[in-house]
Amino acid sequence: MDNNEFKLKLEQLNDAKQARVRLGIAWVLHMFVVPPVTSLVYSVKTNYWMPFIAASGAAAVALPISLVDYGITLAIAPPVTSAVLLTTRSQEKRRKLGIMGPEQADKIVVELQS
Repeated sequence: MDNNEFKLKLEQLNDAKQARVRLGIAWVLHMFVVPPVTSLVYSVKTNYWMPFIAASGAAAVALPISLVDYGITLAIAPPVTSAVLLTTRSQEKRRKLGIMGPEQADKIVVELQS
């Protein structure tokens, strides 16, 4: 396998990993579990770091505001930012791959890894 084939297969694998995110579970975990850890775990699993970086930026912006609103903005803005970016990317990759659900993406991941 040459370098171009390897890069193509790696890109397909990353697309499938991003498409296999269970979105309902991701939203629940982002809102009710430790949001920075959840965002980091999903970033590692999907090899897509933008939600984690954007949520960290939202937290940095919300931190001074949290002094005024008792932390409500800090509790809501970063997890929602991360979950929205993760949802958008996952749906985009599903459309690109022509699949409907995460189970089909699981099948693609297994086929590409074997």
